[in-house]
Amino acid sequence: MSAPQTVAIRPRAVPASRLRTSRWILLTALVAYALTGGGRVVGSDEVTMLELSRALGRGAIAVPEGATLQGPDGRHYSKNAAGQAVLALPLVAIGEAASRLAGLPSRTRALAVRAVASFFNAAVTAILLAGFYLLARWLGIGVVAAVAATLGLGFTTPLWVYAKSFMAEPLQALGLLAAVVGAARARTPQGATLAAVGIALAVSVKLSMLPLVLPCLIGFAIQRPVLPLVPWIGLAAALGGHVGYNLVRFGSLWETGYGAQATVSAYTTPLLVGLYGLLFSSGKGVAWFAPLVWLAPAGWVAAWRGGRATENAESTPARAARAAASIGLVVWLVALLLYARFQHWAGDGSFGPRYLVPALPIAFLFVAFALDRASRVRRAIAVGLAVVGLLVQVGGVAIYFGAQMREAGDYPYTLPLDHPRFMHDSHFNPAFSPIAGHWRMLCRNLSEHLRGEAPRVAEGGVVDPRIGVSPENQRQLLHGLDFWWLYVGYVGMPRAPAYAAVLGLLAVLIWALMRLAAAARAEARA
Repeated sequence: MSAPQTVAIRPRAVPASRLRTSRWILLTALVAYALTGGGRVVGSDEVTMLELSRALGRGAIAVPEGATLQGPDGRHYSKNAAGQAVLALPLVAIGEAASRLAGLPSRTRALAVRAVASFFNAAVTAILLAGFYLLARWLGIGVVAAVAATLGLGFTTPLWVYAKSFMAEPLQALGLLAAVVGAARARTPQGATLAAVGIALAVSVKLSMLPLVLPCLIGFAIQRPVLPLVPWIGLAAALGGHVGYNLVRFGSLWETGYGAQATVSAYTTPLLVGLYGLLFSSGKGVAWFAPLVWLAPAGWVAAWRGGRATENAESTPARAARAAASIGLVVWLVALLLYARFQHWAGDGSFGPRYLVPALPIAFLFVAFALDRASRVRRAIAVGLAVVGLLVQVGGVAIYFGAQMREAGDYPYTLPLDHPRFMHDSHFNPAFSPIAGHWRMLCRNLSEHLRGEAPRVAEGGVVDPRIGVSPENQRQLLHGLDFWWLYVGYVGMPRAPAYAAVLGLLAVLIWALMRLAAAARAEARA
C-alpha cells in the first residue's frame, strides 16, 4: 500500500490586469465620493463615535454625554463598539493636527475635525467596491458583469448615502462580504485568511454582526478547509476586543451599553410587519431603495448552478459559486429574521433599510451572476432598475436625511421609539415616502440656489453641541444641498477655492472613468 501523498497548496497570484481594473474602481469611487461628500458629522451615533476616536487619540475612552451610558466611575461612554473609532484614528488625528496648525478657535476646530473625519467612509466604501470587484471575479463572474454590479452597488444603493456618513455600515458591509466569499473559497489558504479578517472586522465594528457571521463559519467548516481554525481566530480576536472594552467601560464582561436593546425584550415587532417593512415598505423597503436587488433571485439560481462553470460542476469556480449561494442566502435569512423582529427594525434615523446595508454586497454578488451572460431583455431591465436606483440615491445624496426628517416632522420624535405608530406614515404610507420627500426638497432647494437664495449660516445664537449650529441655522440649512463645497459658501468662506477643487475633482473623475473603461476592456481581452 503506497504512502499518502502530500499536495502542496500554492497560492495563485491575482492577475495584473484584474488588479489594475480594481485600482481604477477604487480611484473612481473615491473621487466620486469625495466630490459628493457632505463634510459634516451630526448624527447622535456619529458624533459619539467621533468623540471616541478623538478620546482614543488622547489615550482615553470617556466621551461627552450624548448617545452614551454612564459608567460606574460617573463618566460617560459610547454605547457603540470601538472598532470604527480605532480604524478612523489616523484620519481623525490628521484633522486634529491640521486644525491646530491653522490656528482655529476651539469651536471651529471641532467642526473642522468633523469635516475631515466625514470622509472616512468615502475611503472605506471605495475599498469595499474595489474588493467587491476582485471577489466577484474570484467567484468566476465575467469582467463586464462584475464592473456593472460593482458600480451598481456603489451608486444605485444607499451605500452611496452611507459613504457620506460616519456610521459603521460600510465597515460592516466590507467585513461581511469578506467573510462570505472567504468561506466560499474555504479550500484555499487565501479563503481562510479572508474569512478570518472579514469576521474580525465585522464583529469588531458591531457585535450584532455575530449572528450573521455564524453561517460563514459553519459554511467554511463543512467544506473540508485547508486551515480550519483560522476564521475562529478572527472571531476570538473580535470577541476578545469586546470583552476588554466592556471591562474598561463598565467593569463587566456582559454590559455592552445597549441595555435592554441587547436582550430578547427588544424583539417585539410582529415578524410579518418587520419583513414587509425591510423588503417592500415605501419608507424603508430595500426593493425600492436598491432596485437592482430584484435581479438577485435569478442570480442566486445561476450561482447555485455554478455560474459560468455549469459545464464542469466540480471545477473550483463552480464549487465556490455554489458555496457563496448557500452561505449568502443563509446570511440574508438570518439578517431578515434578526432585524424584522427588532423593536427598531427601521434603524431610524437613517436613509433606507439601514440594517440591511451590510448585506447589500452579498445580494449584489447575485446581481453580478444575473448579469453575467445575460440576455438582451435582462440587460435592458437591469439598465432600467439601475437608473431608478441612481435617481433614488441622488435625492438621498443631495439632501441630508436628517434634514428631510426635520422637514417632514419626523424629528424631533413625537412618539417613543417603542410606540407601534412611531413614524408609521413615513414607513408605510407612500404619500409620505422619504424618497419623494428628498426629491421635493431637492427640487425646491436647487431652484432657490439658482435664484441666488442659498441659505446663510450666521454666527451667534445658542449652539446645539451635537450639530454645532444654532436652531435658526438648522432651519436655514433645511434649504441647503448636502455638499461640502456648498457649505463653504453657506458659512461665508471664500467660494473660489472650493469651486476650483470641485473642477479638479471632476476632471480626475472623468479621467479615472476613462481609465477604468480601458482597463476593463484590456482585462476582458486577456
